Amino acid sequence: MKKADKILIVCIMIVAVVLCVPLFFSKNENVYASVYVKEKQVLRIDLSKDKTYVVNGKLGKVHIKVKQKKVRVTQEKSPHHYCSKQGYVSDANVPIVCLPNETVVKIEKEASQDTVIQ
Repeated sequence: MKKADKILIVCIMIVAVVLCVPLFFSKNENVYASVYVKEKQVLRIDLSKDKTYVVNGKLGKVHIKVKQKKVRVTQEKSPHHYCSKQGYVSDANVPIVCLPNETVVKIEKEASQDTVIQ
């Protein structure tokens, strides 16, 4: 391999990294949690505000806490308390599911609008 080939490869790699940086560091998304009871959305929570919410599940009240853009179930009435033991969740691929209460908390991202088409 010649010196010019090595320079070309390095330049292509630098351009590729520079083009990928905005994909990883852009945070133009609104993150919220949707709470479903019996497959109906009953609450939509903005994760940028730390707060505690209460919804009525099948077996009783379900207490949901938001802290530092993470969400968790702090208290609920179910036999084994699996959803309150799960802890804080911040990943959209990991829902909090309380089967006895028929309650699901999902994190969803809403991309901001970057262009307007008329």
